[in-house]
Parts: sequence; structure tokens; C-alpha cells
Amino acid sequence: MKRSLALGLSLTLLASPVMATEKDTLKARQDRLSNQLEESKKAQDETDAELDITEAERDAVSTEIRAVNERLEGLSEQIAVQQEEADAARTELEETRDQLAAQGQYLESQKALLSERLRVLQVHEDRSYLQVVFESRSFGDFVTRLLTAQTIAEQDRDLIHTYMSEVERLESLEARQRTQLSFLKQKERELVVTKQALDVAAEQKRDLLSELNEQVELLELEKMSRAEEQALMNEQSRIIAGQLEAIATAEREAAEAQARAEAEARAKAEAEAKAQAEAKAAAEAKGQSEDKPAASPAPAPSPPAKVPTNVSTPATSFVRPVSGYVSSPFGPRQNPLTGVAESHRGIDLVNATGTPIVAAAPGIVIKAAPATGYGNVVFVSHIVGGEVWTTVYAHLDAITVTSGQTVSAGQTVGTLGNTGWSTGPHLHFELHRGQWAPGQPNAVDPGPYIGY
Repeated sequence: MKRSLALGLSLTLLASPVMATEKDTLKARQDRLSNQLEESKKAQDETDAELDITEAERDAVSTEIRAVNERLEGLSEQIAVQQEEADAARTELEETRDQLAAQGQYLESQKALLSERLRVLQVHEDRSYLQVVFESRSFGDFVTRLLTAQTIAEQDRDLIHTYMSEVERLESLEARQRTQLSFLKQKERELVVTKQALDVAAEQKRDLLSELNEQVELLELEKMSRAEEQALMNEQSRIIAGQLEAIATAEREAAEAQARAEAEARAKAEAEAKAQAEAKAAAEAKGQSEDKPAASPAPAPSPPAKVPTNVSTPATSFVRPVSGYVSSPFGPRQNPLTGVAESHRGIDLVNATGTPIVAAAPGIVIKAAPATGYGNVVFVSHIVGGEVWTTVYAHLDAITVTSGQTVSAGQTVGTLGNTGWSTGPHLHFELHRGQWAPGQPNAVDPGPYIGY
């Protein structure tokens, strides 16, 4: 992807001497500007296409993230349900274990009695009825003893059978509950593992979405910069067209003045010739033979009017655009907004908001409008020491000049501010030997030129 810098402009300087003999040069510059404009439009078409693709990818990832989030919400609900069921099963299992423990404690308390009864039932079961018979003192006593023995034996058996049945029931219930709890915990683990995997996938999707958002922002910034670039080129083209029209007007006026001067000279010469002819004819008619006086020479035609040679008076030095201290000099630095290492292509002069900013030299305003990164900015082209220079005044609070306006050294172009990519009120001032171009290859340290 072709990245344009903030305000990716390819300037064709307009402040060089405008003479009739330089008309071809201006036309060549206009042709180059047209080519650059076409290239910028093609680059913008590519940026627009890439922006559409990136936005579509971003929308698709956003849709995927929504689907993953919905699934994560569903899994969270399922995990919560499983946890509740597992907690309930765990509670039931603890209750069953408590019942088993209670049965065990009861068994311990009845162990001696049950053991003795079991022993008696096992050893004396066959003789219990004989003992009842022989030890009875009467038939009624026998019946009573027999019924009592049978009742005790049946109660003991019922007690033992009931106890064993309850223990078996509780042990069976405990086994089922352990199995159920194990199943619930396994299912919960599976859901947690699935959720963890989805969390990782969602995080990756979010990272991708963040990258796509950054790409969209950069592409939108590039699109905006391209639009600014084309607007500036159109403005330059308009100014060049005006200069060519001024040259054509001056040439036309000069040609008309020369034609008038030549016509007047011819008419004067013809009038003098006619007068001389009439005088000669009159002299011959009188028979005069004296020599005729020599005719005075015709005056030379007046020179054509000169074409203006400058759109602004050439300067020989620069003035300081604003007073203040330098907070960030020209050269390498850490970007105060991003912290990324960069090459600072100007100097930052700190002063109060609203302080007047003046042109560093006479020239023509190329651009006076907001621009990406620069905020409110003014570009001015100059002729200084016979060379073409460009100055840039950025982060202005207000602009007081317009594109195409001629300014003098020390004339106010705006007021100091904090617009654009700025961390505080200051003037970002750039000085370019020649044209301002993408990457600012012509930028020089302004400090020595303005006394810093």
C-alpha cells in the first residue's frame, strides 16, 4: 500500500520570477502538476479500493466476534447450570454419606447387643424351643415363653434385615450419586475447556479487529491526505493559470503598444515624406535650384512595455516567524504522541495561544487551510537570495491569509495555536530549500536561518 504522509503534496513552486520568456517553463510546470494530479487520483482510487476491502474484512470479523461472544454467553450459562447441578449432587452425596455415617454410629452403639443376639440365635436356635419347654413351670408359662422367644427372634431378624437393607440402599445411592457427580464434573470440565478455547479465539479475533481498525484509520487518513493533496494541486494549477494569463495579458499589451508605436512612426514618416515631396514640387515649380534642406531623421520607435518580472520582491534573508523558546529542535526525536522514533522536519517554537505568526520572507501563499496532522497550516513560497524556498506554519489557532495571496516579510499569516497533532500551544515551523515534497526531502534546519 502506498502511504502518503500527512498532506502528501507534490508542490510546484510558484514564486519564481514570472517573465514572458518563462511562459514555456510555467506551462511545463503545469503539465507536470497535471501528471502529478492524475497519479494522486490513481493512488486515491487504489486507497479507496483497499479501504473498501479492509472495511469488509473488519465487518466480517466483527460479525464473527459477535457470534463467538453469543456462544461464550451460552457456554457461560451452561457452565453455571452444570455448576448448580454439580453443587446439588455434591450436597445430596454429602447427605447420603451423613446418613451412612449415622447408620455406622448406630451399628457401633448396637454392635455388642446385636453380636450377642446373633450368637445366641446362631448357637441356640435349634434348642430355643426345648429350653422354653423344659424351663416352663406351666403350660401357660410355656406358651408365654414360646411367644416371647419367637417375638424376640423375629424382632432381631427384622432389625438386622432393616439395617442391612438401609445400608445397601444408602451405599447404592452413594454409588449412583458419585457416578452422577463425576459425570457432571466431567461435563463441566468439557464446557470450561471449550470456553477457554473460545476465549482464545475471541481474543485473537479482537486483536485482528484492532489491527483492521488501525488499517482503516490509516487508509482513511491517507484518503484524507490525498484529497488535501489534490486540493492543493488544483489551487496551484489555478495560480499557474493566473500567472500564464497575466503573462499573456502583458505580452498582448506590449505587442499592442509596440504596434501602436510602429504605426505612429510609420504615419509620422509618411507625413514627413509627403511634406518633403510637396516642398520639392513647389520648389521645382518656382524654378528654384538651391539645395533642399536635409530632412530630419525619424525618431526611433519606443521600446515595448516590459513584462513584470516578479510576483513578489526577492528577499535575501529570513525573519523569525514568532518569538519563544524551542521545545523540539530539528532532527531525530521521540514522537510526543506515539512515542515512536522519528525525524522531526522542523522546529517547535512555544508561545501563548493567539500570538501573531508572521511570514519569514516575501512570497505567495500556496495553501491556507486545515490539513491532516498540521492542523491549521499556511504554506508560502519565496525567492530568497535568488533561490526558491518554501516555509510551513502549522498548528495555528487561526489563519489570516488566503491561498494565492502575496505576503511581505513580517506580515501576519495567522496566530499560534494547538490544532492538529499537537500536545500544546506552539508553532511548528518548516523551511524547505525548493519545493515541499512527500517525505520532506528538501527540509533544512530553520534554526540557523532565523537566529536559533
